[in-house]
Amino acid sequence: MKDSIDFKIVMELMAVPSKSGEEQLINDVICKHLIDMGVPESYIAHDDAHKKSAFNGEVGNLIVHFPGHGKGVHKMFSTHMDTVPGAIGSEPKFEPENDRVINGAAERSLGADARAGVACLLSTARALVTKNGDHSPCTLVFFVQEEIGLVGSHFLDTSLLGTTLPEICFNFDGECAEEIVYAVIGAERMHIDLKGEGVHVMNMDKGISCSSILTEAMHNLEHGGWVGSVNKDGKKALSNLGVLEGGTGSNVTMPKLYALMECRSFDLEFRESVLNVWRQAFKHAVDAANVAAEQRGVEAVASVEFREGPKYSPYELPVDHPAVEAAKAAIRTVGREPFISKNMGGMDCANIVSHGIPAVGMGMGEHNAHAFTEWLSVSHFLDCCKIAAALIDA
Repeated sequence: MKDSIDFKIVMELMAVPSKSGEEQLINDVICKHLIDMGVPESYIAHDDAHKKSAFNGEVGNLIVHFPGHGKGVHKMFSTHMDTVPGAIGSEPKFEPENDRVINGAAERSLGADARAGVACLLSTARALVTKNGDHSPCTLVFFVQEEIGLVGSHFLDTSLLGTTLPEICFNFDGECAEEIVYAVIGAERMHIDLKGEGVHVMNMDKGISCSSILTEAMHNLEHGGWVGSVNKDGKKALSNLGVLEGGTGSNVTMPKLYALMECRSFDLEFRESVLNVWRQAFKHAVDAANVAAEQRGVEAVASVEFREGPKYSPYELPVDHPAVEAAKAAIRTVGREPFISKNMGGMDCANIVSHGIPAVGMGMGEHNAHAFTEWLSVSHFLDCCKIAAALIDA
């Protein structure tokens, strides 16, 4: 098992530090593997997705097109090359007795999300090279900036995918080898910028603290059931505030505060309703802070601004869609029984479908994504590589 080339590659990849927006290093490692296995450099291209991203970046999506003999269904295989910041410093450690790889570094994520997917696609590229063109057109895409809102797949330059769009796509970013994701929830992120008045704590009454405004807004949102799992009149969504940045010192009332929240739902109208409730909660908290400040004789005025962040729409393929059926058949070639599922965490599949390419999510053997307890099932990962190769001829 540990002598497998796929295993050696995934162990190498998981240790490469390249978080979202800083993918040049992992891109170079992937390209070296491609060229070393015999992929012509003319097959390899990059788009300029990073230049269109609000987060900037070092490199765009990596696209590798194998034209083949031009007959049959044009297939696309995809994954993402970036990791979460917590995976920087990963030290993959193989536990043969448990058939898994864990992280040997304390308080670090493993980075199997989605370096295991990258390894699956490199395995697919190697299988394509051995076929020497005796296959239908196949395109491999390694996305950037997936972890910060599916940015790379949103700005994918589809003109680089081949003379025609792929007819189906298999996106390797899931867990167990039997899994087929046929539906993905939609998400939208919202930037919140609060402005108050910073003063020394000895004159606190003369300031307006953004932390107090935030506390008031979040209290009202949580009390109303608009944080976390949101269920209203049979409609469901997930909302979360995940990033806070602000303050200049413990002895100064907070003059500015940046917050990043997101809402996920299969219902676009309800998703927008939830976002509007959040906007109103912060506006009301700002108004209340200004009224109180005016009563204290404060001339400064607090304010809040909202900026749209990355978003993607939900999708759901028919359970008998050709992409689903092809995935089922490939999974059965390794002796496993497939099952279909809906994804609540977000997947590049959502943007791929919006580009006009039906897509399903595939497993890659990874578990507990982003957590310090993240681990990779070696047997599942190796089967995922075989499943990917089987899909070439699907």
